[in-house]
Amino acid sequence: MLLSEIDVAKRLVDPDDNKRLVITPIINAREQFGPSSFDVHLGTDFRRLENINRSSIILGEEFSIEDEAYYTKKVVLSARHSVFLHPGEFVLASTLEYFLFPDDLAGRIEGRSSWGRLGLLVHATAGFVDPGFAGALTFELSNVGRLPIELKAGLRLGQVCFFQMSQSSLIPYAKKHRAKYLGAPGVQGSRAHADPEMKKRTS
Repeated sequence: MLLSEIDVAKRLVDPDDNKRLVITPIINAREQFGPSSFDVHLGTDFRRLENINRSSIILGEEFSIEDEAYYTKKVVLSARHSVFLHPGEFVLASTLEYFLFPDDLAGRIEGRSSWGRLGLLVHATAGFVDPGFAGALTFELSNVGRLPIELKAGLRLGQVCFFQMSQSSLIPYAKKHRAKYLGAPGVQGSRAHADPEMKKRTS
């Protein structure tokens, strides 16, 4: 069941810790609440994809967490600065907001229509948020338009909708064997090299 803004607001103040949804900070509730979604802002941390001296990415064989640090360049913006996302370019970013999902609530992050009409996509594939997740949400930003797009921290780029599950998950994200992105306060690069099927390729 998709939650209305009233249901989301109730979850934010639920007296039961196991049912309460945490979103912080909430900068302007009047602007951020939609009928069935909650708008989120662009944070200050970015990771740009860099060209490195490799012909391809081969996870689990040669590409490691050390290589990932070279493959993406970290950029931290101040309030007065911006980055330009050029046509065909891809960057990782994160929400300004930090989330804590209860075990019976899932989410999905999507772009706002105003930015989509300019050619800005906010996620490539990873729009789903598992129950039990804690951390900032990741933007996978790409520009499919014809002109560079200026991005500044604090812009409302996305919206999150929330889904009530039929029952609480037995294995929420926080209890998964490999919760690779749990608790991230900002943007993180790919941890695909840590997947067990990737490690099997080298054994």
